[in-house]
Amino acid sequence: MRRILTSLLAGALMLTALAGCGSKGGGGSNGGSNGGDAPKKGSIVIKYATWASDGEAAYEGMKKFKELVEAGSDGVIQVELYPSNQAGTTNEQVEQVSMNQLQMMSSGDPGIVELEYLCLPYLYDSLEQYTAFMESDLGQQYIQKSIDDRNTKIIDTLPRSPRIISSNIAINSLADMKNMKIRAPEKDYYVKTFEAFGANPTPMDLGECYSAMQTGVVEGQENPIETIVSYGFQNVNKYLVMSNHMVKPAFVLINNDFFNGLSAEHQQLILDSCAQAREFASEYMETAMEQDLQTCVDAGMTVCEPDLAEFEAATQSVRDELGVKVWGEDGYATVKSFASK
Repeated sequence: MRRILTSLLAGALMLTALAGCGSKGGGGSNGGSNGGDAPKKGSIVIKYATWASDGEAAYEGMKKFKELVEAGSDGVIQVELYPSNQAGTTNEQVEQVSMNQLQMMSSGDPGIVELEYLCLPYLYDSLEQYTAFMESDLGQQYIQKSIDDRNTKIIDTLPRSPRIISSNIAINSLADMKNMKIRAPEKDYYVKTFEAFGANPTPMDLGECYSAMQTGVVEGQENPIETIVSYGFQNVNKYLVMSNHMVKPAFVLINNDFFNGLSAEHQQLILDSCAQAREFASEYMETAMEQDLQTCVDAGMTVCEPDLAEFEAATQSVRDELGVKVWGEDGYATVKSFASK
């Protein structure tokens, strides 16, 4: 876990250079870029949404972003935060950012499958690898695709810890997962991963998971440790399993036309604030992961640390099948070249 955390923090730089990608659309008068009277306090509003909630590093980073932007603009820009999917599902948020109903969002799903699927099980194990790929020619094509297809610009990331399992079954080897009923998000890379583990994945809304584990409908779930603690799963599960099966950052998206309509000063403020928020969130996550682990232990959970080699081997077919499906054979080969395999 510490090795993964170290890699996460070392790699958690996202390219301000990404913000220099080409853009489409005109813009507007959001930042007074065309001169005239100085903008009034509160005249620019950024509605910024996420799935994350209080205590999760990504949302703590968003709160830092709000603080920095409002102070740096002398109150001209006001940032309204919408945590815990208050603005709708992830897909709905992506669409709202595309239409400028929301101006920003952070999510593991950036709306471009070629970037989302970088989280295939045991493919990348650090944000350094994400960054290296996204700096590549192929990665830049997908970033431009986000602008062209959805009018959204990917400008940074926020850190998340590796995805692990909380369970009412002790998992010390892959065999322990056979026929296990586990809640998984309704995405093929989650479902296929747990099928490869021998489990029976059951897609359901995360908000239903606590009661489902209380009643035995499912025997466990998977998420970063900050989400496990945020939802109180340490109070209903007996075991914390360090499977580290996916490393999946939150991509920070902004509506491209909104961004282009800001003054150059305000554009730079947003980029700088994103970078500082990411660094703050990374430092927060380092401490929070240790605290969250202790919270789980104090709640009576037993920590399981199975040998992950068999887990990685079991999911090779998932990586290969979905990798070729998403990127094609040549693209998948390029993606894999950035992984430490």
